[in-house]
Amino acid sequence: MSTEKPSSEQSFQQLAQRYEYVLGALSDIGDELCRVTGFDIQLKSLLHLLMGTLGVGKGGILLYNSSGSQIKLQCAWKLSKKEASFPIDHLQVEALEKINQPVSFQNLDSPFLQSLSKEFPNDDLSFISVLKVREKLIGLLVVGQKLNKSSFEEKEISFLMTLSRNISVAINNFFLLSELRESNRKLDDKIQEVSALYQATQMIASEIQLQNLLDIAINATSEISEVTRGSIWLFDEELERFFLKSHRGDDEKFPEDVFLKDSVVLQNVLNSKEPFIQKPSQVPDNEKDRLEYKLFGESFILVPILNQGEFLGIMHLCEKMRHQEFSERDKRLIKVFAIQLGAAVKNAKLYEQAITDSMTHLYLHRYFKQRLFDEMKRAARFNRHVALIMLDIDHFKRFNDTYGHQVGDEVLKKVASTMRKSLRIHDLPARYGGEEFALVLPETDLPGAAAVAERIRRAIETDYIEHEGKIIKITASFGVSVFPEASSDVETIIKTADDALYSSKENGRNQISCAPIIFPAN
Repeated sequence: MSTEKPSSEQSFQQLAQRYEYVLGALSDIGDELCRVTGFDIQLKSLLHLLMGTLGVGKGGILLYNSSGSQIKLQCAWKLSKKEASFPIDHLQVEALEKINQPVSFQNLDSPFLQSLSKEFPNDDLSFISVLKVREKLIGLLVVGQKLNKSSFEEKEISFLMTLSRNISVAINNFFLLSELRESNRKLDDKIQEVSALYQATQMIASEIQLQNLLDIAINATSEISEVTRGSIWLFDEELERFFLKSHRGDDEKFPEDVFLKDSVVLQNVLNSKEPFIQKPSQVPDNEKDRLEYKLFGESFILVPILNQGEFLGIMHLCEKMRHQEFSERDKRLIKVFAIQLGAAVKNAKLYEQAITDSMTHLYLHRYFKQRLFDEMKRAARFNRHVALIMLDIDHFKRFNDTYGHQVGDEVLKKVASTMRKSLRIHDLPARYGGEEFALVLPETDLPGAAAVAERIRRAIETDYIEHEGKIIKITASFGVSVFPEASSDVETIIKTADDALYSSKENGRNQISCAPIIFPAN
């Protein structure tokens, strides 16, 4: 008795083994499709596998884009068209989702499929299989005639359905994975944004010195937004002027103040209290000479600094790294930071008002002594210098007696303004009392302090005020002392600087005297 199996049974078994192999390969490619970024290449691999399995010479995969309401030819093999897209409405989508078996080109009932078939009149196509997952449309699979020109058998059509389902799942998995990756990327960006904002707001929340606060703010915001140049301007409502308070980058481009009336952009930000983004493509050539473009650049962002609706000023950023334009993300981040900054600026201004003289806007005597003590303590710890300059307006009583107290007040304001213009950011100018002023200069030795005093003396001497058509000249006398060479504590450095000031007055005024060295440096 023969042990050979019938040939039909052998053929069926071979075909089953072949299908099993192909399905295994299809599963592997589906897995790979979810791991790699070359989606089109992997999609073409799926198409080639299907065509080889069915023995067809032409085919294509079209994908449905729900947001764009269209079906687009994503990959094709030997079709007459390599690119094609077709609009589709939701009713047509619902009709396709109800189709459960491959549709023959000779029997197309769907109006959409009929219009699609007209785009491939010379391709001799056989079937269209709807790709879907859980009744959700993924796309369409277009299959050409078999290479041997024979008709598709029922089992081959059934197998086409199986392959279509596997392709649908693989494509859908890729889409889901892509969406997950994009969601993770956005989540990472959000975490980075929150972290950067948290660190920046923590820094400004702990700072009550207005100047330090603004310096921290412009540096932190510049790093968050990746810019090389920026500035912070506080608004004086009474004068209708913006005053430059802090900057980063090339300071030669920044004036000390800007009148509100001179800038349409600043007026818009003040009135709207909303950020303003200027892109270079939006600047007409005939407007590039306007103040805001000369001041802020051709690509910049302005964000208002607000506190409970009160307009305090603006934050300006420009010159993004890698020549990028400001994005909505930049706008959102800076706006959130500016809200936190507004509260901090308001608190710092209130604190500054409590420790500064309302007339000269210099620090009060009590705050001056505390800061002097702190600077000397820091200098002793790190073996540094601290200098103190005391100055007194010469013949100040004469101004009051001759021209009145109002002129005397103007003299005090003029001297205070001259002092502020001659100092570094971290120097401390104070009104010591009456017509006497004090300057604390951290990390400054005696020669350096004497040079600063001489610069201020000359500036006061060359300046003047006008009163009823008369030119009123001002001079001042100076005394300089330094820690640790000329003093050992706060009271000593004040006394030695005051003694030196007295010496300047005794010797003719409008000059500088230095305290003697008592503790020579090692």
